[in-house]
Amino acid sequence: MPVLPAEMLDAAWAFYRETFDELRYLAANRHLLYREEFDELMTDPRADKYVSVDEDGTVVGMGVMTTDLDSVTLISPDYFEHHWPDLYQAKRLFYVLFVGSQKTTRGAGVFIALLRAMYAAIGAAEGRVFVDICSFNEERHALPRMISMILGRVAGRAQPTRLDAQSFWMYEFPLGSAPVRREERRTGFRERRAGLPERREHLRDRA
Repeated sequence: MPVLPAEMLDAAWAFYRETFDELRYLAANRHLLYREEFDELMTDPRADKYVSVDEDGTVVGMGVMTTDLDSVTLISPDYFEHHWPDLYQAKRLFYVLFVGSQKTTRGAGVFIALLRAMYAAIGAAEGRVFVDICSFNEERHALPRMISMILGRVAGRAQPTRLDAQSFWMYEFPLGSAPVRREERRTGFRERRAGLPERREHLRDRA
């Protein structure tokens, strides 16, 4: 559906938080939407919503996907247009904002059903699909491989390719280590006169 009915918003939000909440402290990048962002996305017709509910109306699976890459925050549409200009103009590039299912044994079947439903639109357009996966889900849950296997069964073959990655680095300063002051002394007057590269001498003094 292009727009989630208002009466389903609370149930969808509860599912979303329960399913993806651990990414708040397992991924350095912010992956979770705030409530106002979530509600805005659910009412944005540019992104299709795929929702699975059980008999009592509880949301047990959900995915959101769009071909309007300008509507997705924190990605660069220019990147996709540069690499696949024809597919971009034809809106045959599909971006998955998120997809997940209930964390139960039943949830595995729901996840497969969601990917099947989402692939139907991709296959009909002969498009390509892109997914943003954090290091935790890649290393702990082997999510890229799992998605590739499921889509491979649906489409006959699905070739995964890593497009980009971002790493976060921390620099520590052990307690008790003495700071180093680096003094620079310029020399090379004769070199400058002769038009040669200037030499520099560095003196390292420990404070």
